[in-house]
Amino acid sequence: AMAGVLAAPQAMAETLADAMISAYRNSSLLDQNQAVLRAADEDVATAMSTLRPVLAYSATAGWQRADIDTLLGPDVAEGLSASVALSAELVLYDFGRSKLGIEIAKESVKATRQSLIQVEQQVLLAAVTAYVDVRLAQEVVALRQSNFRLITQELRAAEARFEVGETTKTDVAFAQARLAGSRAALAAAEGQLLVAREAYKAATGDYPGDLAPLPGLLELAERFD
Repeated sequence: AMAGVLAAPQAMAETLADAMISAYRNSSLLDQNQAVLRAADEDVATAMSTLRPVLAYSATAGWQRADIDTLLGPDVAEGLSASVALSAELVLYDFGRSKLGIEIAKESVKATRQSLIQVEQQVLLAAVTAYVDVRLAQEVVALRQSNFRLITQELRAAEARFEVGETTKTDVAFAQARLAGSRAALAAAEGQLLVAREAYKAATGDYPGDLAPLPGLLELAERFD
């Protein structure tokens, strides 16, 4: 039971793969480039439509009433009129302009698709970089905190020895200076962690939670193979 309790937080930790998936789903840059690709695909369909026959039709109908004079006297003429028109257009020869337009549209699609692949790689790389930076910043903060606690204990010990006359005031001042330096280093590390968290949100769309340790190279290669 204890093993299950200890393993539960690790199972719920956010992994590198989770960060990459979030970055892919929440990237507005990817959405824009995907929309550009869809527009390029539509341009190909539009260019190909110029070589297809175009059929057009129209239909009209109306009711007519007219007053007329006849030999027998005035009369009223009424009737229904209708007409239907059908037309067809087919490009037989345009000196290759339509085919050239299709080829240009297809090449534009290829270029747009390649650009989208590059954007995808940039988005995923930004997610990996942000993940690594947050993990590194967290480790540095933990190290600085441990160092601050250790130097705090050393200062207390130096003060205690000074009170019983086993050390000098210079030793106490040296310990205080070390503690001040450790406090400054801890503040700098915490600031760097805040910067890394903001970069993580910009890359993935949300702040990092409990990040799992980075996978090994072999494990990473098998996961994304």
